Amino acid sequence: MDNNIYEQEIDLKELMFTVFRRWRPVILVGCLFAVLLGGYKSVKELAHQSDEEYIAEIKDQYSADEVKYEQTKRGYERDIENFTASITYQEKYKEDSVLLKVDPYNKGTASVDLFIKMAETPSEDGITVTSVDAADGVVKAYASAIQQGGFLEDISKQMGIDLIYLKELIKVTTDYDGNMLNVSVTYTDEEGAGDILDVVLENLKTMYPDIQEHLGQHSLSVMNQNIGIITDQTLADYQKQKVTDLAATNKNLEDTEKALKALEEPAKPVALSRLSIVKEGLKYGILGWFVGAFLVAFAVCIVFIMNGRLNSNDDLKNRFGLKLLGGFSEIRKKRRFSAIDIWLDRLEGREIVSDELMYDIIAANIMGMLNVGESVFLTGLVEEIRLVELVGKIREKSSELKLGFGVDMLHNAQTLQKIQEYDKVILVEIRGQSKLGDIEKEVETVMNMKRQVLGYIVMNPDSDNINS
Repeated sequence: MDNNIYEQEIDLKELMFTVFRRWRPVILVGCLFAVLLGGYKSVKELAHQSDEEYIAEIKDQYSADEVKYEQTKRGYERDIENFTASITYQEKYKEDSVLLKVDPYNKGTASVDLFIKMAETPSEDGITVTSVDAADGVVKAYASAIQQGGFLEDISKQMGIDLIYLKELIKVTTDYDGNMLNVSVTYTDEEGAGDILDVVLENLKTMYPDIQEHLGQHSLSVMNQNIGIITDQTLADYQKQKVTDLAATNKNLEDTEKALKALEEPAKPVALSRLSIVKEGLKYGILGWFVGAFLVAFAVCIVFIMNGRLNSNDDLKNRFGLKLLGGFSEIRKKRRFSAIDIWLDRLEGREIVSDELMYDIIAANIMGMLNVGESVFLTGLVEEIRLVELVGKIREKSSELKLGFGVDMLHNAQTLQKIQEYDKVILVEIRGQSKLGDIEKEVETVMNMKRQVLGYIVMNPDSDNINS
């Protein structure tokens, strides 16, 4: 046997069911803590109701909390309304805007430069003077006519584009120092951009007489007219930003809705309502029950881990690698709600095997593991009377077996002497009573005597489990 036999692993399933089987003290102690904690809280709050100064203080605090709650709630509702309106506008813009549908890497564009030259007026002394201020006014008049002219409505109807989205396709840049302006049109293709620019220029011609009449004689020259496909990174960034803005607004709306949903109206202080006192006492009672139940469960776990005793039939198999020859089923005393204990047995997978059948199983296991002519010796931390009865029952089942027995080899020299007369040893231990440290010594003693531990048998602590 190697050192691995001394390693002990905790069976979590066994530990869990050990706690479950203590459900009676768990419930009782939980109820005790529930009464203590719930009762203490209720009495404390009832005492507060008789304190006028305390009542006045919490009333003021409650009123302040209500005002703060209403302000916060209205703020969230206002933000939600604004975010919703903004999303509606941005989604409509995303759906209808032609500018967002233009491919920035294949943008159709048409542009033209318009130069204004004012007529020269000779003075009486023969010096020719050109009115700069009048030229600035003319440039501004043409720029305004392009950006705000009524002819844009005709183009809007003709092309099926809303006026607001048409205007963002036409860009006018003015240069008052050079008396010129540049008109640039963006569209999904170059043909459409050119058509819009042509309409703009035609309407400028119709406006020319009126502007000349009001702002002075001048000439309008059209130069550098271009139509084509270009790449516009600025437009790409603009489109990306619009998508980002919409996503950010949706996120803000979602966060604000969550915040509004999570906003809790201030609860009426317990001391201001007897019903609240009852609820508070009940809440602390439930908390006390869980605290009490946890303490009992924790104590059961500690005892299970630290008691160093044989807790289940498989303990010696897991710890020392020994073979389980048989374990007697625990016969429970009839108690109230024993159906729960039976249900737990079934849930854990425990089988209730009669004592007579277990004797047959033990005898068969021993016969199957012994070689012809080998003898076996039964010993362990069990009372002599129970060991005698066990050996007698096994002999009844298998009379040809050569059996011997002796009690407590750790403190009985006669038992140690008898062991040497037999080939194999079977340990007989008591569930819940036999100490693992003593069993370890028994195993080592048998090994030192150059004998083999054939296996072990687990008895119940109740002596009534062995019947003649």
